[in-house]
Amino acid sequence: MSVIFLIGLTSIYASLLLFFSFGILKTKRAKHKNAELPSVSVVVPMRNEEQFLKRTLEALDAQDFEGTWEVICVNDRSTDSTPVILEDFCASHPRFRILTLPANLPSIASPKKRALESGFKIALYDVLLIMDADCIPPPGLVSSMANRFVGNVQIVQGPKKNNGTCSLVHSIQQIETLGFTAMEAAGFTLGRPMVASAASLAYRKDLFFKVGGFGDLIHLSSGDDDMLIHKMIQNEGVDFCYNLDSKAIMETAPVDTWKALFFQRARWSSNGTQYQNPFYVLLLALVYTFFIWLFFSPWLVLFAGFPCSWFVVPFAVKCLVDTLFLTIAAIKLKQTSLLWALPHTEVFQVPMIVFAVPFGQLGLFKWK
Repeated sequence: MSVIFLIGLTSIYASLLLFFSFGILKTKRAKHKNAELPSVSVVVPMRNEEQFLKRTLEALDAQDFEGTWEVICVNDRSTDSTPVILEDFCASHPRFRILTLPANLPSIASPKKRALESGFKIALYDVLLIMDADCIPPPGLVSSMANRFVGNVQIVQGPKKNNGTCSLVHSIQQIETLGFTAMEAAGFTLGRPMVASAASLAYRKDLFFKVGGFGDLIHLSSGDDDMLIHKMIQNEGVDFCYNLDSKAIMETAPVDTWKALFFQRARWSSNGTQYQNPFYVLLLALVYTFFIWLFFSPWLVLFAGFPCSWFVVPFAVKCLVDTLFLTIAAIKLKQTSLLWALPHTEVFQVPMIVFAVPFGQLGLFKWK
């Protein structure tokens, strides 16, 4: 019975990665331009972003979008020089508006959602394009994302990649971000968006408020992207697409330490049991069980007399399907230089996930 269960876990993981591999292969770049571009409100939540903020603002100012658009900078109770940088920049750039949230707002699990929704409420235009304040948007981002709102498309997910150095902690994040990006592309392409990223995401303002905004998600520490998308696509007639355009690749900043990386992964996993779709929760639980086995089975082989194949075969299958999926993703997204970090990622990923998930579920992580 235990062998059958182990075969089942391994098969589920392999099937999931093959599903994503098929999806990224099917993802196509847009061939036609939208004759009627929508108006766009770019909303950027920010809290203590002095390190990257000026660079981000300048990159937004360099957008080549010829339609109607604005930038709303939501200062979420920053205590560093973020307000000063904002005031100095926006004073000479009328397209940029500042929304400052009161310093005495109550503490909640997801201040980012509150900041975003506050910005959405004053947004003037049809499409809400959200991004993080530590990102570097390419000049064609707004134009490329707006171009995908054709027909009844109401949600557009854009691509991203990590910048940073060749250090191991950065390289692992870079290849994992490649994987997350490919998963997003595959899910959107195959009509089953499983993951999404707020680093480069756009949707119709009317749709956001139609589904109640972040109201039923505000108590969760994350979920401002995939959980919201899962809720949105339940509405009849809502189309969505993935924007596989090199002009829209958002550069995001990696964290610099292993501790910060662990807390980030813990925060991402904190809502794993909160998804409305029970099948999705079950799938996540089974994948996590697979990772638990990969972590503990070597010790069981060494000290409890378990057959060596009970670890070697599942781990070999994982490495094989991971390599297939990430190689396809790297070729499709033109990031093959990242593949050198794949062996290191295979080693670090299992213990990172095994310990990050319970930390996330128990809320034992720090976030600004």
